[in-house]
Amino acid sequence: MRIEHFAIYAEDTIELADWYCEKFGLKVVFRNEQQPPVFFVADEAGMSIEIIGRPPRAQPIDFGDVFHFAFIVDDFDATVAELTAKGVPFEDEIQFADGAVRICYFADPAGNRGQVVYRSQPL
Repeated sequence: MRIEHFAIYAEDTIELADWYCEKFGLKVVFRNEQQPPVFFVADEAGMSIEIIGRPPRAQPIDFGDVFHFAFIVDDFDATVAELTAKGVPFEDEIQFADGAVRICYFADPAGNRGQVVYRSQPL
């Protein structure tokens, strides 16, 4: 068993799918043409983000540090610099274990919280 996808809300699902494709190099792997359109965008390994329209009844979420998803990277500095140049708004970097783990949080245009993470040793 493995994780296939996680879902996030967006007011404009097309705009947010485009944002993840442009900034993070993800690819649209599925699109539901009903209104609002639903997208699955995936990385090279097939892990997907499902982007769904925010229903009117949905309550705002306080993301804090708990509700986020993470992109693992091999070269933290180069990745953060590249994404920053593309307009991804990062918070301050956090380091653990003398730099063995480095993270930066970002918020996408829909307010979903993500993270770029480097680990010297995989989980």
